[in-house]
Amino acid sequence: MTLKLSCKNRRRKNQKGANILESALVLLTVLGMVLFIMDMGRILMIQQFITERARITARSAVVNNWSATAIKNYLVYNSTTAPTGGGAGFLGLQTSQVTYQTLGTSGTADYRLQVKVSGVPAITWIPGISGSYTLAPIVATMPAQSLGLTN
Repeated sequence: MTLKLSCKNRRRKNQKGANILESALVLLTVLGMVLFIMDMGRILMIQQFITERARITARSAVVNNWSATAIKNYLVYNSTTAPTGGGAGFLGLQTSQVTYQTLGTSGTADYRLQVKVSGVPAITWIPGISGSYTLAPIVATMPAQSLGLTN
């Protein structure tokens, strides 16, 4: 009888160690998944904020007939003029990352203004793939049929 009890006790002790190990592995996996979801969500949010800012800038440029410099400043600093000293603006953007282009022929239905933001760095903290990456270029295009009509 005592022999059976000692075997049972030994088995329980071994199972306690296995339970701790399994719990640690599950916790590590869940923690990694949560970090991945939070980091990817943060990067997607940054990209969405810049996309919305580029769309608003393209719309404002169409309506107000701005120059390329005014467009870059508006996207980066939320003002058509750069602040004293320049520097980083909205989410660390630089005016050098913003390009402005007209597409089509002026006065026709296919005339469009395009604002493009490229070279935006994104830093990840996800274990295993942490580092600095460059986001895909963000392009906003608006028809310029009413170019300058509100000035």
